[in-house]
Amino acid sequence: MGGSLMARIRSIKPEFPQSESMGNVSRDARLTFIELWTLADDEGRLRGNSRMLASLLFPYDDDAPALIDTWLNELEREECIVRYKIGNQSYLQICNWLIHQKIDKPSKSKLPCPDDSSRTFANIRETSSEDQGRDQGKEGIKEEENPTAASVEAPVSPTSRGGQTFRCWLDGLKAKGERAVPEDDPVFEYAEDARMPSDFVALAWDEFKARFANEDKRYKDWRRVFRKAVRGNWGKLWWLDGGEYRLTSNGQQAMNARQARLSREQHREAA
Repeated sequence: MGGSLMARIRSIKPEFPQSESMGNVSRDARLTFIELWTLADDEGRLRGNSRMLASLLFPYDDDAPALIDTWLNELEREECIVRYKIGNQSYLQICNWLIHQKIDKPSKSKLPCPDDSSRTFANIRETSSEDQGRDQGKEGIKEEENPTAASVEAPVSPTSRGGQTFRCWLDGLKAKGERAVPEDDPVFEYAEDARMPSDFVALAWDEFKARFANEDKRYKDWRRVFRKAVRGNWGKLWWLDGGEYRLTSNGQQAMNARQARLSREQHREAA
């Protein structure tokens, strides 16, 4: 483990409680974020096993092992942290580390840094519902009209400046005749590797589009944001039951709405 789990003295800036990202997460997630700093090395990295983190950060809280993944998911959704794996080892990177901490004579990290191939996202565990594991293949996702959303969460903060709104991005794709999510997009590879039913990706797209259609958030790469939404289960559409994906009540409602819409479209085409 090296020195990666040694507690360190860290500072908190006075403006930290007023930050937008902290306003979008729960109080427990805020506390978790601050406590993660004490375990992070001088480059903002630490080992990321959730059970280990629960025991180190919340040694007196019996419910922490069951809840810490939810808190970490909140922080990852707001791009406060990155969780990733190298081989069988889990790690965590604090985003914008040098904004949060000013470190004199920093030591070089002994932990590997994250890259696109090592990124991994935990699925939020939800209450049980019926399984809807249909596989409709990787056909890509077109821009559709008026998707119905069952549930959406607070928007994430923009990843960068100089991007475009979701609606402008979709309009640009329509003008070029491009699919919003092409069939070779990495999101389908992720779903296949995670053994997630491919129609869950389409369901997540419905939720994603409904969530951002009228938002003024701007991103340079909306496909990348959508991949994060699927991996992070932003809409709380599914949960894992012994390695098998099942829809939550929110997901079941969204699935019913999607199937009803597709049925109406088929009838219009047949008329």
